Amino acid sequence: MPDERVESGTEPKPRKEKKPLIWEWIVATVGLVLVVSAIGFMLYRAIKGNASPPVISISVDSIMPTGDKFLVTFRAVNHGELTAAGLTVEGELRSGTQSVETSSATLNYVPSRSKRRGGLFFINDPRKFELKLRPKGYEQP
Repeated sequence: MPDERVESGTEPKPRKEKKPLIWEWIVATVGLVLVVSAIGFMLYRAIKGNASPPVISISVDSIMPTGDKFLVTFRAVNHGELTAAGLTVEGELRSGTQSVETSSATLNYVPSRSKRRGGLFFINDPRKFELKLRPKGYEQP
C-alpha cells in the first residue's frame, strides 16, 4: 500500500520537539522527592528494627445511665510503636478493698501512636464507687 503523503505530493513536516513546561518539571520533582522519601523511610524502619511494644493508657471519657445500666465510655491510647490487636480493657468498681463489679471490652485494633474509644456497662452506678480501668492483654497482629 503506497504512502499517502507521497501521493499527494506533500512532504511530511518535521515535528518540533516540545520543551517541557515549568509545571511539568515541578510535578516531576515533587514526585521524585516523595518516592525517594518513602523508600528512605521504609529502609530506616527496616534497619532500626526493635520497635517498642504497645504502651496503652486508658482514661474515662464519660459516665451515663442507659436504661437500667450505666455506660462508662473510655479512650485507649497506644503510645508504643507496635499495634495492639484484640486489646482487652477491664473496668472494676471497688468499695475500699472489695471488688463490687467488673466489666470488660475488647478493642479490635489500636495502631501505633493512635487512640480508640470503647464502652463498659455496669449494673451499679460507677459514680458511687472507685472506678479502675486497665488494659489486660492484646495480640500481635
